[in-house]
Amino acid sequence: MIALQVEQVGHHYGKRPIFEEVRFSLELGDVLACVGRNGSGKSTLLRIIAGLLTPRAGTITLLCDGTASSAPEWRRLHSGYCAPEVALYDELTIDELARFHAACRGIEPTALSPLLEESGLADVSRASIGELSSGMLQRLKLALAFACSPALIILDEPSTNLDQRGIATLHKWIERARKDAIIIIATNLETELPWCNCRYDLEARTFSHAWSNARALADHE
Repeated sequence: MIALQVEQVGHHYGKRPIFEEVRFSLELGDVLACVGRNGSGKSTLLRIIAGLLTPRAGTITLLCDGTASSAPEWRRLHSGYCAPEVALYDELTIDELARFHAACRGIEPTALSPLLEESGLADVSRASIGELSSGMLQRLKLALAFACSPALIILDEPSTNLDQRGIATLHKWIERARKDAIIIIATNLETELPWCNCRYDLEARTFSHAWSNARALADHE
């Protein structure tokens, strides 16, 4: 079983509050759209959920592998994360970075091969990261986030710099991964919202199930 409980989470920078009293629960198979205008705190909330930033208030508990823990280290261990601020090593090739990532996550080096193939990066695996276009770099970040089938996949504006083929591949990965994970997407894009079956509005502090989107996905399948 996989579940995520976000309870009364709040954060502020200095004296300026970003958000407060954020609370929702997610279960295996849920894909959450975190929505709100620019500056509402979507990226900050995702960093907190990923265990990369400590909230000023509240707790986040992840249940997976038979253990429930609110420790940020536990979430980092079981999360895949893709965001604009994620930096990669420009000097490494795609192949070298894939092997390094696999070693850090304790998975086989070949675990990334199918993702690199599907994203069109396998043919340029010897290219250095610094030579990649913005779209290719985004596809690589996404491949790293989905590698090793994490229980929690956190994607901040994942369609950024992607062409139609890249967006189609991303959607394919989300649909495949949601069978074994919880996925959270920070987005305001109308093209991404239908991928999600529930939604959290940071400005209104409301959580809702997007039943129409869920039905549309079911009909599509």
